Amino acid sequence: MYIPPDHKQLFEEAERYGQLGDVYHAVKLYKRVIKLEPEWPAPYLALGRIYHERREWKPAFYYFKKTVAFLPALREAWWCLAIAATALKKWRVARSVWSKFGLSELSGKPEGLRLTYDGTFEILWMSAIDPARARILSIPHPASGFRFRDEVLYERKAVGHHIVDNRRVPVYAELGQVKRSHYRTYSCLLHNVSAKHIQQLEKLCYEARIGFEVWSNAARSMVVDNPQAFPEFYGRSILPAEEKDTPDDHALIALAAVHQAEVLHVLDAWQVITLGQYSDLRAY
Repeated sequence: MYIPPDHKQLFEEAERYGQLGDVYHAVKLYKRVIKLEPEWPAPYLALGRIYHERREWKPAFYYFKKTVAFLPALREAWWCLAIAATALKKWRVARSVWSKFGLSELSGKPEGLRLTYDGTFEILWMSAIDPARARILSIPHPASGFRFRDEVLYERKAVGHHIVDNRRVPVYAELGQVKRSHYRTYSCLLHNVSAKHIQQLEKLCYEARIGFEVWSNAARSMVVDNPQAFPEFYGRSILPAEEKDTPDDHALIALAAVHQAEVLHVLDAWQVITLGQYSDLRAY
């Protein structure tokens, strides 16, 4: 279709504002272009991308829906439309789009999830519910604002890999919280513990349906040689077995339970079994 030069110039100016981080003026100009050329898909797609990036799902859904009406073969727009539909609980639309991508069913195996907050990141385990929703299986740090068993929105495009037992597990980026879990986060220090003692506590937590995490062993980021490379994330599982079994002065443990009494019951049972000691029990 023919687009007048002045309309294209407005669009290019909006793009420049977006590249400079001035979202306010970029959005104003894109909307102005739409008023002038309502049949041109480019500004709809640009606005959809902006609102997707800002996690404003209602306008993102609107602009991606307009985009696919003009460009039905554009996979990016369909993909982002399905994410926005999931966030807005428009299940029929989401299911219809995921089926187009052949993603109606997932393996159900644990996968990696990256939380980004306060200028840092955290790598967790998640279980995918569908191509845009997952349930957190790890215990996130309280500063993240997330909890064990939270339901989250995520982008199913790998942003790196978690290296576990010589396997590369894909890691996906979190896009926001969908449903808050009833679990609360707790932490404590275990003193003079070996790997066996920690495993015994993990087993007790599993039997009591309590979340368990060794925060001392939290995953870290490692990008080898090239800072622009696809990142790989490692935990202490890469250490030799004899190093992992050496008793430490202490280990920072995280637990997740609905009530603190459940945590105290498990820790008391662990003390009886192992003759171990814990301190600094803290609720978040």
